[in-house]
Amino acid sequence: LGPPCRPTFCPPPAALTSTAAMAHAGISEEMAKMPGFKRGVPLKNNHRGATLENSDYLTSKENVQPVELDALKRVFKWLDTKKDEKLCWQEISDALVKLGHKTPREQIELWIWEVDDDLDNMVGWDEFLTMYQRCISDTTGMEPRNLFNLAQFLMYDKEQAGQISVEQTLQIIFVRHGRGELDDEIREIFGDKQKADDGQELKISFSQFLYKANERLTKMRWTKKEVSKAPRK
Repeated sequence: LGPPCRPTFCPPPAALTSTAAMAHAGISEEMAKMPGFKRGVPLKNNHRGATLENSDYLTSKENVQPVELDALKRVFKWLDTKKDEKLCWQEISDALVKLGHKTPREQIELWIWEVDDDLDNMVGWDEFLTMYQRCISDTTGMEPRNLFNLAQFLMYDKEQAGQISVEQTLQIIFVRHGRGELDDEIREIFGDKQKADDGQELKISFSQFLYKANERLTKMRWTKKEVSKAPRK
């Protein structure tokens, strides 16, 4: 048997300095300097991975529709195979294996760290929801999206079949983006070809979905970079 899924975490002694306390918790100096690493402070000063400039915009946009919330709860429940209301690296790993996308443990632990506000090395429901809220609101591409991409795919894949079709994505895309952006959003996920060679509706795997999501993320970041470089009038 491998190591236990739930890591043991001992709080640092009170006498330790803040730097030593972070080291005791396994937080490197480099990690501590990343944007938004402060814990237990308002969003304005704690916007994980994004800019302070963007935080005001995100706060007003972090509204999850009931259809999305129901789907997100279903996904969390399915991932939480231990039924302890926490997601550990092993549970996420098992889900990825079922989707044919085996991922190294250290990579999954990074996904967890990106959204782990209470530093227990797992993802609780509140953290899962916050991750989703921030990612659907972010137009800069600066929010960590690794776990979000998995959650989004599973929200579409209601039967956990490992593949999704255009039809399966329509409801959530519609409530999130409206009719005006529906076609563009579908194109971002499936590309221009939405029918298979035999004329049947195209279905894509998680790996294919992830490839398109990362393409889109790169484009978002370059767009943000070009806008920020534009001379101000």
